[in-house]
Amino acid sequence: MARRLWNPKSWVSLSPNGIGHTKPNHLGEMARVAVNVRRTPKRAWKILNEGVCDGCALGVAGFHDWTLDGIHLCTTRLKLLEVNCAPAFDHSVLSDISWLRNRTGVELREMGRLAYPMRRRRGEKGFARISWDDALDAVGLGIRAAGGDRTAIYLTSRGLTNESYYVAGKAARAMGIANIDSAARTCHAPSTIGLKSTIGVAASTCSLQDVLETDVVVL
Repeated sequence: MARRLWNPKSWVSLSPNGIGHTKPNHLGEMARVAVNVRRTPKRAWKILNEGVCDGCALGVAGFHDWTLDGIHLCTTRLKLLEVNCAPAFDHSVLSDISWLRNRTGVELREMGRLAYPMRRRRGEKGFARISWDDALDAVGLGIRAAGGDRTAIYLTSRGLTNESYYVAGKAARAMGIANIDSAARTCHAPSTIGLKSTIGVAASTCSLQDVLETDVVVL
C-alpha cells in the first residue's frame, strides 16, 4: 500500500513554528546557527550535505535518513554543527588550566576547537603542545606497558553507527585488546532480551512511519 505524502493525522499542530508547544524556537535556533557558522559556509554545507547526524543513529546520509521520509535536519545536529565548524583557539591558554574550572560546558565549547595534541604530565599546571608522533607513541607505549588483558576500550555516542563499532573492534584487536564494549550494549540489553523472549526477534519490527500512521499502539 502506497504511503500518503500528505497525512494530517500525523501533524502535531497547525500553529506556525510550534508556538504554544514544547519547542517553539526551532526556526530561531536555525537562524542563530547560520549566523555562527557564517565564516565557514563551505565546511558547514559539506558536513550537512555529505555527513551524518551527530545526534542520532537513523542512518543519516546528508539531508536524508533511512527511517523517515523528508529532510533530516534536527536542532541537535545544527547545534553540533557549530562545534564542528569552530575555529582553532590559541593552545597556549592551556599552559595553566586553573582558570578553566570555573567555566561552564557552554563556555568551554565556545572557546573553539583544539587543533593539536596536548599533554599534561603529573605535577604540571597545564598542557603543552606535542607532535602527533609523540602523542601516538605515548598512547602506544601505554597500551603495550599495560598489556592487552589490562586494557579496555569503551565507546559511547548518541550517533555512533554499527560500522564505527566494527572498525573500532578491528583496531582494538589489532592492538591485542580483547576487551571492548559500548553504550549500545548496556543501553539496549533489556530491550533485546525482552523482545527475544516475547516475540522471538531481538530488534525493532516496525518503522517510525508505521507508528505515526497506525490507529492503535500497544505498549
